[in-house]
Amino acid sequence: MLFAIVQTVYWLALSSWFGGVVFVAVSAPLIFRAVREYNPILPTVLSVNLEGQHATLLAGTIVATLVKMLVRVELGCAGVILLASIGQGFILDLSETSERAAFLVRGALFILAVALTIYDWRVLWPRIWKSRQEYLDHADEPDVANPARERFNQHQQQSVTLMSIMLFLLLGMILFSALIAPPGHHELFPSH
Repeated sequence: MLFAIVQTVYWLALSSWFGGVVFVAVSAPLIFRAVREYNPILPTVLSVNLEGQHATLLAGTIVATLVKMLVRVELGCAGVILLASIGQGFILDLSETSERAAFLVRGALFILAVALTIYDWRVLWPRIWKSRQEYLDHADEPDVANPARERFNQHQQQSVTLMSIMLFLLLGMILFSALIAPPGHHELFPSH
């Protein structure tokens, strides 16, 4: 019974984390495309809409709002997965080399995923917002605004790359989690 509870909690957290990342990864380009299609004018942001920058800024703001919520979900799911993994360490029979290896690989993938989440949250997104704000503050000064816009675009591209890596790590966790077997499974399926 305890195994079923720990596994259910673990899978709910892992699937929520993976689903959240997939949702943002899929929705971000769609949001940018849809907003650009309507080419909005944001007079309180920039006085001139050069090269459709109003659409880019609006779409970026929408995606940033999604990412802020995603980070909260990721951190919550990471905490639950950590607790469930500790529980699995006590419950599971890790005497089999393949199960122990899968458990350790899953743990390494988890640590990398958490490190990327923290990097995205504490390093990359503050850089994105700083570049965005510098661009907005100096929109009428091309010498300052253009480099800020380039940094903003570069940081956003890094965020997309980071999300792709995150999907890979979480998919790896899912695949290696499929090897988790209930305690005593060797007695259920004895080898001949």
